[in-house]
Amino acid sequence: MKRVISILLGIVMMISLAACGNSATDQTAKDTASGEEAVENKGESPEASDNPADWPVISVDVLSFTDMLDRKDEVQKALNDYLVSINAGVQAEFIVNSWGDRSNNLTMLLTDNDNPIDLFCWRFYSSVDALVKNDQVISLEGYKDTYPELWTMFPEPVYLTCQINGEQYSLPNADSFGNFCTYMLRKTVAEEIGVADMDGQEITLDELNEIITKAEEVFPDQAWWGDMAPLSLLGVDNLGDDYWLGVLLNRGVGETEIINYYESDEFRAWCEQTRWYNENGMVPADPENTVPTGTLYGDNVTSGGWVDGYSLEYVRSLLQGQGSTGEGDFVLFKLNDYVGTNSCIYNGWCISSLCKNPDAAMKLLNLMMTDEKVCRFFTLGIEGVTYQVNDNGCAMLADGVDDSTVGWNLSAPWFYPNQCLSIPYNTTMSTYYTDMEKCWFDEKSQFSNAMGFVFDNTEVYDQVKACQMIIDQYRSALIYGEVDVDKYLTKFNEELKAAGIDNIIAEKNKQFKAFMEANGI
Repeated sequence: MKRVISILLGIVMMISLAACGNSATDQTAKDTASGEEAVENKGESPEASDNPADWPVISVDVLSFTDMLDRKDEVQKALNDYLVSINAGVQAEFIVNSWGDRSNNLTMLLTDNDNPIDLFCWRFYSSVDALVKNDQVISLEGYKDTYPELWTMFPEPVYLTCQINGEQYSLPNADSFGNFCTYMLRKTVAEEIGVADMDGQEITLDELNEIITKAEEVFPDQAWWGDMAPLSLLGVDNLGDDYWLGVLLNRGVGETEIINYYESDEFRAWCEQTRWYNENGMVPADPENTVPTGTLYGDNVTSGGWVDGYSLEYVRSLLQGQGSTGEGDFVLFKLNDYVGTNSCIYNGWCISSLCKNPDAAMKLLNLMMTDEKVCRFFTLGIEGVTYQVNDNGCAMLADGVDDSTVGWNLSAPWFYPNQCLSIPYNTTMSTYYTDMEKCWFDEKSQFSNAMGFVFDNTEVYDQVKACQMIIDQYRSALIYGEVDVDKYLTKFNEELKAAGIDNIIAEKNKQFKAFMEANGI
């Protein structure tokens, strides 16, 4: 997940590409897959021919973390054999892609009218807003009546994050859709200072500071923070803007006014807090250029840090699975409550505007979101070949294969439309997905008022660029406690004012109020 990725080790990826297209003229493809005519002419589920050889073949995005997926053809055949067995009326052809090369490769595939990609995920590539502006995807509105279940699987605010001007251009992937902030502390440290029995408790930031102060006294060679910009702990919804040019406080829950965070009491308080951490030796040397927290922890540079998650058990499973912590070598403290914001929505699936048979593509997308066996071919491969199910109901590598020989990527179920139809892999947490689903409609779950809000900076483009340059110059030094807060923050805000941040905030509030009115907020 987006905020948890900061603690994970880097992943080295390469790419193998294959492409296919379906029979139709270029003009037919354009008439079918774009504009108002496309919405009017599609929406039905195509009937299957008696001969599967006549079925449309939909090219679909597959993620690779390895040099190549040696079992690609084998898994693809197994999937298509299953689709034939249920008379699906559509078959799939995998386009194997990787995170490292997604931008270049998807750009090419989304402009190849002869062999386009039909179904793809925008993660690691773009955003729904940019895809629509670039005319790279079609609207899915015409399919609401045909596949109504797809529009009721998740909380309503989640769908807003994949809409533009109230129209659905992407369907969100199943995920937690929210998180809370936890702090992990090395267990040996917790035992030494007498707080190991507090594992799993919810504490305040002041109580956490007391704990790490004790830890620093006993282990002065250790640092206690890595990344020091956890939005979940800071309590803001940054509206998807990494420069924080206008945020909602309270993580957006019940908030209707976007503010300049940099001149707020809350930002000053955090800068003063991190200055205290820095002055008391609680952050690594040269903190702005540190490697991820997980690496620092594994290298024994830090013995603590923050991690976002939707449940404590999920965080435990994540930390143990990613390898930088030993089995149970930490205790966790919960610092706040679960909230959903735009930054918690990382994935969505779209139909390319060059797709020659969007009805068939939508039919395959529906199966990927609702059919358990279809889902598992993508997430785990072939049972008995790439994975097996253990007594705990979780997946593990099949006998006779390891990570280098399995020939399929089992480590990215979150990339596909509905990971919750799969089973947990490489974890002892059998409730990994059921716990995730509980978050969706739990009456305690809260969501930001800005879910789905997209800011158009056209009217203040020059001011945005000017402010971004200033933020690049000042912010890191402030949030890592490297400078005098009073002097540096005052100068920072003066320059932001001169660059036009007030105009940006005003324009953003204008658009946000229109967004809330349109969505009945």
